[in-house]
Amino acid sequence: MVKPFYGAVPVVGSAVVLAALLASAPVSAADKLTAYADSTYDTVVYGGVDFSRANSQQNGFGADAGFVTAVHGDISVSGWTVSANIGASQSNDVGTDTDSVYGSALVGYQWHSPQYYFALNAGVHAVDNDESPSGGSTDGSEVGAVFQYGFETKGGMYFVQSYGSFSTAYDQVYAHAKVGVRGSHFTYGAELTVFDEQDSDSTIRYGAFIGEIPLGNFRVGVAAGYQQEQDPASDDGFYATVQFSVPLSLR
Repeated sequence: MVKPFYGAVPVVGSAVVLAALLASAPVSAADKLTAYADSTYDTVVYGGVDFSRANSQQNGFGADAGFVTAVHGDISVSGWTVSANIGASQSNDVGTDTDSVYGSALVGYQWHSPQYYFALNAGVHAVDNDESPSGGSTDGSEVGAVFQYGFETKGGMYFVQSYGSFSTAYDQVYAHAKVGVRGSHFTYGAELTVFDEQDSDSTIRYGAFIGEIPLGNFRVGVAAGYQQEQDPASDDGFYATVQFSVPLSLR
């Protein structure tokens, strides 16, 4: 089934990584984070949109927004975090249309070192699917537990980033990885994403990204590529995403 990943991901995984890396100013990342270097931020607000299309009958669109805040008041150092998000999506497949609303609330801990960033989070995930025709295994509302990780190497020109999640609400599994280069003003490279949920075949995305584009105090990222459906009844297609994050000092 062609689906927008923002409707599928319990929490936008990159938000955890963006919160800790784009809003912080460690010495090893000073070249790309000079706009944040003179301030201490406790919160990052983020959002994004996601579009996928195989043909006129198979397409999807989603959007969500959320925040991550450091309990101790500095998002750039190790410590406890609280995060939440809410979003909506619409996906159309051959014979099935789905409107979804979803949200999550999590508590986690992040570790910073000169070489890497790592975070673990756990919380509650709620999904409400309105399928037409109704009666499918993922039709209706379900609340479950969600577990999430985020990781990125720091320092040097090249980096590896990964984040993922598992939710007991419809058994959603999401994994994402990037390999890229840190430029003087933005990052770029290749990405791979895998998504699966209850009673469906997985979807795999192969793409390219440009990230951390500075627009004032905002950081913007874009990605696009090939979307491969493992369900033999669904056609492959393409996807495109746009994400943003902005750091705030609220306390």
